Amino acid sequence: MISQIELCLKHRLKVKGSATLHFQPGANVLVGPNGSGKSTVLRSLYSCQECSRTESRDSDLYYFNSETMNPHVPQGPAGDLRGMLLRTRGIFSSHGEIMKSVLFSMPIRQGGVLLVDEPEAGQDFKGVERIREGFDKIVASGGQVIMATHHPFLMQNTHLIELVPNYAEHLRAKFCTTLCGNPT
Repeated sequence: MISQIELCLKHRLKVKGSATLHFQPGANVLVGPNGSGKSTVLRSLYSCQECSRTESRDSDLYYFNSETMNPHVPQGPAGDLRGMLLRTRGIFSSHGEIMKSVLFSMPIRQGGVLLVDEPEAGQDFKGVERIREGFDKIVASGGQVIMATHHPFLMQNTHLIELVPNYAEHLRAKFCTTLCGNPT
């Protein structure tokens, strides 16, 4: 599992907040407005050789970004066989079905880490609930989830890493006011 990343200078300049980020076992959520560097942190964790990543042991890393799975907007090679299958499935499936396939096809075991960028994109609330259930199963099996999200439901009972202070509270207040009305 990943416990920390010290961002290299190139990535440090693209991420608001601290150059060193700490992660806990279980579910971790990167929170901040668009442009604050959430996706940059995930890509750095996955592939930057210059960033210094601290792990409790060698971890299998799985990275999912819905945009890289969009077959209509190819961004380089799909990577391994699993990536090619998911991208091909994307031709015939909705975003929700692709996310479901990710959660069921990636063999995240004890010590494995799933890095996922905005899993709530294109989901209704039932879809977000199913995604959360999938993340909870990964965590229960000893895996770690590190996600970037704007969805307050996915933030519940997780380790929050706020790139912009108080942004999570801002989202919760806005989300509840919009959906629940303004209690007075």
